[in-house]
Amino acid sequence: MAAFRQQFVTKCHRDSLNIGSFFPQRMVLEKAKIDLHVHPFLDRYSITDVVGAMEETGTDVVALEALDASLHPRVVYEVLKAYPDSLQDRAGIRLPNGRYIFNGREYNTREKLHLLTVGYSVDKADRDTPIIDVIDDAIEHGALVIIDHPFVDNVHTRTAGHISAELEGIIEGVSKTYSGKVALEWNGYCIPWIRAVLRGILTLGFYGVDYHDVNLKVEQFSGSMLESGYNVPVLADTDLHARSRSDLYVMGTAHFTTKLEGDSPKEVLESMKSSIFRRQYENVKEYVGAWHLLGAFCLPVLFPGLFKKPRA
Repeated sequence: MAAFRQQFVTKCHRDSLNIGSFFPQRMVLEKAKIDLHVHPFLDRYSITDVVGAMEETGTDVVALEALDASLHPRVVYEVLKAYPDSLQDRAGIRLPNGRYIFNGREYNTREKLHLLTVGYSVDKADRDTPIIDVIDDAIEHGALVIIDHPFVDNVHTRTAGHISAELEGIIEGVSKTYSGKVALEWNGYCIPWIRAVLRGILTLGFYGVDYHDVNLKVEQFSGSMLESGYNVPVLADTDLHARSRSDLYVMGTAHFTTKLEGDSPKEVLESMKSSIFRRQYENVKEYVGAWHLLGAFCLPVLFPGLFKKPRA
């Protein structure tokens, strides 16, 4: 890890002095395909496999995350070995093919809500860090902040149920406080019919579940916030857990599109954030296949003892 970080810092400094040397023309993507929630398993395949999947699926921009760990130094190290002409700064990497990999991280927070930061990783955060501390640090460093699968219960039902009224209140408070600075996630893994089955099972087990379609809930919530004058847009992404190389081709199942422009990852990030909070983007809301979800996420999360690495 020390080697990853040293090469990351050295290359950032060098490229900050020569940003235009690799890409003299200002990049403009009129309708970039963007998936900001991708969990790679880089001990099972290489970064070139990730880039190949981006090309195959037509995905222009991804953010690669691990839960409660900063993956980006390793990503930078592997990208620079495979693609030495890449341009990168703290926000992410511009590959020689013009596609982008953003610096990303997913967080458990003290409140047991999950966050994504895109363009910056709050390395000091841990599971006891309050949600507002992660948000403040990330925004201060220019990141896009997303409350991912906001209405999913991450504790008592291992994502099968929904959050409590108390946590809904916290999400509402955060959304009002950070209006125009924080987005919400529409999640491609939250398949309604599967969650309806899980709701029935939980109800039979005397665990009360009021609703199962958490993506519908987040859209209704965002709409009610907008009617009240608060801007918390919804972004579609896959939440891909690519346990195998073949899983990478599920990338971009759920995504959003928008116009992007800039000469560096930082500039492209700023362009993307501007489009999001001006609501000049389009969501493509598609769900992954049930068999993929079962093998890549459900079984490892429900039976972690059977898997060497249940989560990325």
